[in-house]
This record gives sequence, C-alpha cells and structure tokens, in this order.
Amino acid sequence: MNIRKLTLILFLSLGLIAPVAAQTPPDEITLNLRVRDSMTGQVVIKPLKIDPRKVGIVIVDPWNYHWCMTYTHRLLATVPRMDRSLQCARRLGMTVMWAPTEAASQYAGCPQRERAAAVPLVEVPRVRSLQCEFAPRQGACTCGPGVACEVNYGLDGICSQLAIEADDLIVSNQQETYSLCKQRGLTHILFMGWASNICLFNRPEGIKSMHATGLECYLARDLTDAFDHYDPAVPLTCDDATTAAVVQLEKAGIATFDMVEEMRKAGQWNDAWTVECVRITPWGAADRPYLFERQVVVTLTCPLLADTRIRYTLDGQEPTADSTLYEKPFALAGSMTLRAAAFRADRKVSLTSVGRFVRLGAMPPRPDVYLDQVMPITETYPFWYSSWRPVLNRSIEDKSLLLRGRTYAKGLGMRAPCNMRYPLKPEYDRFVALAGIDGHLRDRRADFYGVLGSDAGGGFGCLLAQQPSVQFRVFIDGQLAAESPPLKLGHEPWRFDTPIPPGSRQINLTVTDAGSRNVLDLADWVEAGFVLKKK
Repeated sequence: MNIRKLTLILFLSLGLIAPVAAQTPPDEITLNLRVRDSMTGQVVIKPLKIDPRKVGIVIVDPWNYHWCMTYTHRLLATVPRMDRSLQCARRLGMTVMWAPTEAASQYAGCPQRERAAAVPLVEVPRVRSLQCEFAPRQGACTCGPGVACEVNYGLDGICSQLAIEADDLIVSNQQETYSLCKQRGLTHILFMGWASNICLFNRPEGIKSMHATGLECYLARDLTDAFDHYDPAVPLTCDDATTAAVVQLEKAGIATFDMVEEMRKAGQWNDAWTVECVRITPWGAADRPYLFERQVVVTLTCPLLADTRIRYTLDGQEPTADSTLYEKPFALAGSMTLRAAAFRADRKVSLTSVGRFVRLGAMPPRPDVYLDQVMPITETYPFWYSSWRPVLNRSIEDKSLLLRGRTYAKGLGMRAPCNMRYPLKPEYDRFVALAGIDGHLRDRRADFYGVLGSDAGGGFGCLLAQQPSVQFRVFIDGQLAAESPPLKLGHEPWRFDTPIPPGSRQINLTVTDAGSRNVLDLADWVEAGFVLKKK
C-alpha cells in the first residue's frame, strides 16, 4: 500500500476529512470553450456538451527537471492545481495520458507505460493542418538578463509531486496516443502542460499533431505555461508570454477553457483547496540558488488569483498580512531567502513560494603561487578508492578543467566527497580560486555501457545533468573559512578570495556532496592558489 493511501486512511480514521460518497460519473458535462476571431481577436464562448468518458487528457512534458531553474519552479508552482484537477477529471471518467516525450522510455516496466506501449496500432489519418505563429522568443532562458542557465537535458521522468494513478497511461508518440484514443472511444482531447509556445504545440503527442488526426483538441489555459525571456525593464515575464500564446492558439482555432472552473461546474472542485503559488522571477531554490552579480531585479506575480495582494519577506520568515506589500519589481543587492504569498484582505489564499538568491563576490585575482607549486600534505586513499584521488591540473577523469564552457590549465579535479590539504607559509595573504561542477558532464549522455555513459559530442548531459550537486568549503586550521552555496551543473563558478589569518598552519580544500551523494559529483577548483602579501 502506498503512502498516499495510508495517509488517506489515517485522516479518515481520525475524522480529519469526511469520506467522499461514491458517485456515478454524469453522462454529460458542459465545457465553456473560448475561441477568438482570427482577424479582430474578439472572444466568443461556445458551450460544448460532452460525455466525460469520451474525453482524454494529455499532459505534455511534465518533467522533474528543467535546465532553466526559473522554469523548473514555474512548473512546480502549477503542480498543486494540476494534481487536484486531474483527481477531479478521473472521478468524471476521463482518461489521463502522460506525455513526457524523451522521458517516456524511463518508464519501461511500469504498468501505465506497458499498457500504452501494447496498444494495437492503427493508421494515423492526416485530415487537417494547424498553423499558429507565436511571438519570437527572446533571450537565453527565463531567468532574465542576469546569469543565464546552461542548456542541458537532465530530465529523467515526470515531476515526482504529480500523482500518476494506477489507471493512467504514459504515452510515447503520435501513433500510440491516437491508437489509444480509438481503442477507448476518446473523441476529445484536453491538453495541459509546459512550453505552450514550443513543446505543448509541437511535440508528436501535442496539439498540432493530434489536431491533424481529426480529434477535437482543446487547451486548459490555466494549466499551461509558455517559455520566454524575463525582462523587468519592459516589463516581460512568462505570464505575459503565456497569455500571448493562449491568444494565438485561440485565433488559430484551438479553443481553450479554465480547468478549475469546469471541474467546479461539474461539482468536483472543492473551493477550500489551496493550490495557487506566487511566481518568483528569477527563481532559485536552496539546492539550486540563483547566483547574480551586483544586483538582481525580482518580479512577483500570481496570475490565477484575482483580487489579491502579494506580500513578501526577505529574511526567510513566513509572510503575513503585515509583511511588505509587493507593488512593483524590486532590486536585491545581497544574498537572501525570499518568501511570498497572496492575501485577500488579511487572509492568506495561496501557498508560500520560496526563492533563494546568492550574490557572487568580485572576481578574484590570479594567484602568485599556484597549487602545483606547493607540496600537499598527504591524504591516505585506499587503492580501491583511487577514482576519488584528487588530480592536479586535470579533472578527476583526466580531462581538461572545464567550467561553463571555459577551459583552465591550472587547478584540481575532485569527486565529492574529497579534500586536499596544503601547508601555509607566512607570506601567503589570501587563497583564491574559482570552483564548480566539471563541465564535461554536459557532453555526456546515458547509454547501455555504464552508469557514467559515454562522451556524446553534444549529449547535453542527457538523463544525467540533474544528478550532480556539490558544495565547496575551505577550512583553515580546522575552522570553516569560506564556502560556496550548493552548486549544480552550469552554475556560474563560485569565487573564492579568502583571507589567511596570521600564524595559520594549513588549509584544507574540500568538496562535499551537498547532501545527495552521486558518482557524478565531479568538481573542479581552477585558477587556485595563493596571493602573496605585499611588501
């Protein structure tokens, strides 16, 4: 029995929630569909009466990781609303189909995937086409004009906070999805998911492909999100891009609807549920903080809650009705934890969103004495741990030292957890270095020949990039002198410029696994060494 069922039984036994009486799904529900005139943009509402048992739901790319940290958290912000909506849809008899595209293969052996893969395939008709011109995307990622995230394909599954129920299906391509619809008598498809202006529209299981087969396709406009640039100077956020993408789809002939409103009309939605989150842009977390230079401009939005006001704190405390009122984008100039929530009058009506921001120090000078000029204090590593021995001027895998696309000649390659001690001389004034996860991981892909995979010459860390996470620490005579935040692949290298107190005897350069040990925790210290005291 899974945790979800055990929790439900416990709550029922304690009388904390009332049992829901078994209900026979209605033979018919009415969806209020919204379309727009392709020329004028005028909105038209068209009611549609439909048997919910003939309705399928396709969720596109509900990944457990995205290379852009802000977009990862925008997905997570949608999860509570989506999870509750799918619970309601299942009770109505709708069929739920998950379409994680690249990650579908990772569900081999899972009943939901095996049932979908075993469907007798039928020929896919091409009865119509769909043209939709989305506005051109701007910038590198949704974090905005600061330090952009590096592209990688570290996803390896569906977001763990989304419940995949026993009767759901995990689909892999257009023909499989269409064949399931024909087998189950599904005539209408409700779409939800991410990157409405890219993946949700263009994937083989997405709107464009399934519309072409003749199936009636609609978009849940409250359960999608566009991928675009953040620019506080315009201002522009992904919320604006999502609104624009929805309008373009409606003009192209794809009707949209509000999923929560439809479930409420069908008698399935409970208004006591709290499912909305404030969106923070840019958005980092404790285990993947947003690193910035000098300052970062933060925007807070709550697009699906009307008549609310956002309040926030910058000291990590839970926001209350007396916390600072958000009125416009604001600048942060230091490292801090932001918490935000929406309020209606004095009552909190959203979940609390948390963002972690860390300011980078100034770029350190190059050392006068590099590590390869200093004899280390010997650490004992058993021969079977030879792959954990630090490597001088090379990565732990005997490759070049590589951080965010730049190669360095001097430094130290490690696999966390690991350390290297060095004696300190009176003339040493400061320890300086850059540090980060070894960038060669981005060129890897998972394959059938081992855990680490093989060099793929553009694998972009496929199925691997989310795994490594490290934290660098500098100890002087056993006392913590400096440390980085937890770092993920593609983070801007952390900058160390650490004073050495007079009389210090030794320095220990350590890399920890940031709480989640993984064989891929490969870390590089580069441009590392000592700055001499001025004479």
